[in-house]
Amino acid sequence: MAAPLEAGVDRAIAALPESRRELARMLLAARRPVPARPAPRSGAGPVPATALQARLHRREQHIRPGAGTGSHAVRLTGRLDRGRLRDALTGVVARHEALRSRITDSPDGGRPQLSVDPEPTLRLTVTDLTDRTPAVRKEAVRQQIAESAESVLDLERGDTSRFRLLALGPEEHVLILASHLALFDGWSSGVFLTDLAAGYRDGADSLAPPDLQFPDYADWQQRWLASPDGVAELELRRAAFAGVPPAQAAPGGFERGHVPVRLDRGPGSPLDTGLALGAAQGATPFMTLLAALAVVLARREGSTDVVVGTPAAGRFATQLEGAVGQFTTVVPIMIDLAQDPSFAQLLERTRASVADALSHQRLPVDELFAAGTQPYSVLFALHNYPAVPFGLPGIEVSQQPGPPARHLELYSPDPAATLACIGLVERDGEIGGTAEFNRRAAAPEDVTALITGVEDVLRQAAESPTAPGITTR
Repeated sequence: MAAPLEAGVDRAIAALPESRRELARMLLAARRPVPARPAPRSGAGPVPATALQARLHRREQHIRPGAGTGSHAVRLTGRLDRGRLRDALTGVVARHEALRSRITDSPDGGRPQLSVDPEPTLRLTVTDLTDRTPAVRKEAVRQQIAESAESVLDLERGDTSRFRLLALGPEEHVLILASHLALFDGWSSGVFLTDLAAGYRDGADSLAPPDLQFPDYADWQQRWLASPDGVAELELRRAAFAGVPPAQAAPGGFERGHVPVRLDRGPGSPLDTGLALGAAQGATPFMTLLAALAVVLARREGSTDVVVGTPAAGRFATQLEGAVGQFTTVVPIMIDLAQDPSFAQLLERTRASVADALSHQRLPVDELFAAGTQPYSVLFALHNYPAVPFGLPGIEVSQQPGPPARHLELYSPDPAATLACIGLVERDGEIGGTAEFNRRAAAPEDVTALITGVEDVLRQAAESPTAPGITTR
C-alpha cells in the first residue's frame, strides 16, 4: 500500500504551483520519523549547515578569514592531456555537491544555510615554468604550495576550492588543490583523487553522483538532533561528562605552532613491546597509545579522569564513504585511572571507553558541550585513511610534500583551550607525524615531552604489565 500512497503524494505535490512545491516537501519531511542514519533529502533547496560548519562560518566572519583552508598537491610524471584533466576536474566538481556549495547567513538569524550551486565552477590556473632553471622551478613549486595553503577561500560566495596546475616540463606537472575545511576533510582527498582518475580515464560523463551527498548528511544531522532519539542520546552523553570541568583557555589566546613527533621502533623498543602487550589483550595500536597518553596526562594534571579528543571520520553510514564533504567529528574519550590500575587493567578500561565513545560519533562536539567549551586540552589521532592508488593512464603519480595541516580550529570549539593535537600515521613500519600546538599554552619541548612520556609509560608497562599504580610509578 505504501507505493500507491507515495505516488499519490508525489502527484499532489506536482500539481502545486512551483513556488510551493519545495515548502510542501519540507513540511512532509518534517513529519516523517528521522532515521538513525542519513538518507536522501527531500527537495534541493537550502539546508541548515552542520554544527561544525556553523562554527567555522562564524569564526571566518568575526575572527580570522582563511583559517579553514587546507591544501593537497601531487606530482604527475608522464605525458599529461591538459584538456582531459580540465574536463575531469569539472566532472568531479559536478559530481559532488559539497564542491559546489556555499554557506550563508539564514534569513531568520538562525543557523547558517548550506546551499548548492546548480552548475560547477572550475577555478583552475595554469602556470608554465618549463623555461625556468631546475632551481627556480623547485622554489616556484614550494612557493605555490605554500600560497595555496594560505588562500583565503570564501564560503559565502561559494569560492571553496581552487586548483593550480604547474607545468615543469613536457612530462612533468604538479597539481595543487586548495579546499575549504568546512566542505572537505581528509577522507575526501582519497575520494577526490579516485574520481579524478576515473574522470580522466573514462571521461567526465562516467562520474555518476554518489549515493548520498554531503547536504543530505547536513539536513539529516539537524533533524536527527531535534528528534526524540537525538535528544535522548545527547542528554545521555552530556550526563557522562557532567562532572568534567571544561578545559581552560590559555591567557594569551591562540597562536599556532608545529613540531615533528616520532615514536622509536625496533626489536625490544618500548613502542613495539607496548603494542605487542596491547595486541595480546585485544587492544588496537590506537587504544594502546591512547592508554599510555592518558597516564602521561594524569600524571601531568593530577587527575584520575582524563579526557582526550580524537578526530573520527564520521562516516558511520556506508553510503557516505564515497562523498566529498566535512564529516569529521571529534569524539571525546574519558579514560578512568582511579584505584591505581595496572597497565593491563587500564588497557581493558580504554578498550571499553573507545568503543563507547565511537558509538556516539553522530553527536557533534559543538552540540555536546556548552557553546565554545570542550573537556579536552589534548587531541590524539592515529590516522588510517585508506590508501588510494591514484592511477592515470601513462602517468606516474606521487604525493608532493606541503606545509603542515592546520586543524586546531577544526577540532576545537575553542583553540585557545587546546594544548596540542598529536597526529600520527603508521607508514613503512614507522609511527610519526606532526603535532600542532598552541604557542600561548606550550613550548615545542612540552609537546615532545608528551611523546617521550608515552614511551616511558610503555617501557614501564612492559616491565610489569599487571603491577598496580601505573599512574604513580
